[in-house]
Amino acid sequence: MELAHSLLTLLGVEHGFGTRLSRGDFGQELGKSREAVTLRQVHGTTVLPEIEILSAGVPSSGDGLFSGPGGRPVGVWTADCLPVFLSSRSGRHVAALHAGWRGATSGIAREGVRHLLREGGGPAREMRAVLGPAIGPCCYEVGSEVWEAVGTGTPGYRPPSTSKLDIRGLVAFQLEEMGLLPENIGSLPLCTRCHPDLFFSHRGMGGERKGRSMINYILPRP
Repeated sequence: MELAHSLLTLLGVEHGFGTRLSRGDFGQELGKSREAVTLRQVHGTTVLPEIEILSAGVPSSGDGLFSGPGGRPVGVWTADCLPVFLSSRSGRHVAALHAGWRGATSGIAREGVRHLLREGGGPAREMRAVLGPAIGPCCYEVGSEVWEAVGTGTPGYRPPSTSKLDIRGLVAFQLEEMGLLPENIGSLPLCTRCHPDLFFSHRGMGGERKGRSMINYILPRP
């Protein structure tokens, strides 16, 4: 079972936010997610074109991929971190981003928007963004290192809590700073830790997770 959002569905953009029910008996992802180009994720802000990864033929490190007309689906793995999908209004330029707290505070969402703008996926006010399931502010208690990174990376952001991070709220704020309209930023506000029946959670499962994650993918229109 994969989850979708109407903001992208209405554009005709095929996508899916993974759940633990998306996996087959042998851990194989279903549908387009099986074909998705992915990266060795390192909690940074590097965003790469899928065609470069395919041409290299070797694993590359990064936390975001973008794809254009005729391109392959691009995907990111998550198990508490925030998956972010971006799309041009035409649906022909898309990006998939992996935002843990390090990537989010360092601005991977901004970097994803910049890449789509360079590829002709703008203007920003016409872009769509969807923030997928991730650990919510109900469960994401963080320390001073994180709050310092938030203050440095996004000084205008005023968190609703001083103990628990709302990573969706932070990323949505950054997207608006980049010119996206609030009505074009959608969310699936499900907490991965609160729903162990649906999601793998790093914080909720600890060592029992054994590296299991969800694949989230998006495919550009031709």
